[in-house]
Amino acid sequence: MPDNGQNPLIRISQRWREVVQEEIQRWIADLMKDALNPARLTQFIRSMGIDVSQLANMVGQEPGFDAYRVLGLDKLVSDQEVKKRYRNLLHKLHPDTAGIEGTELLLQLVMAAYEQIANERGWK
Repeated sequence: MPDNGQNPLIRISQRWREVVQEEIQRWIADLMKDALNPARLTQFIRSMGIDVSQLANMVGQEPGFDAYRVLGLDKLVSDQEVKKRYRNLLHKLHPDTAGIEGTELLLQLVMAAYEQIANERGWK
């Protein structure tokens, strides 16, 4: 019998809840550390084939959705190059193959860019 009059199952349940809350807080802190780590972000951007040194040049450019810029291509590239780059980015950004979470938005941007280029070039 506990000396404070509390049921042992209640104490175990409370302790279990405290441990779970501590683990969740530790997990969130680790997740945020990774998400805000510039080295990891840079590494991910490079893994998509984007030249990080060119990102600074993009600041202040004309706003709007430039499908070719999203795919990292020049407007004069061949159809085959566009399709090859699209497939490459799909593979790198797909949740099953990216290796990290949170690529869904980037994947949607790449898909929208490809669709716009396909419409411009009259692909069926």
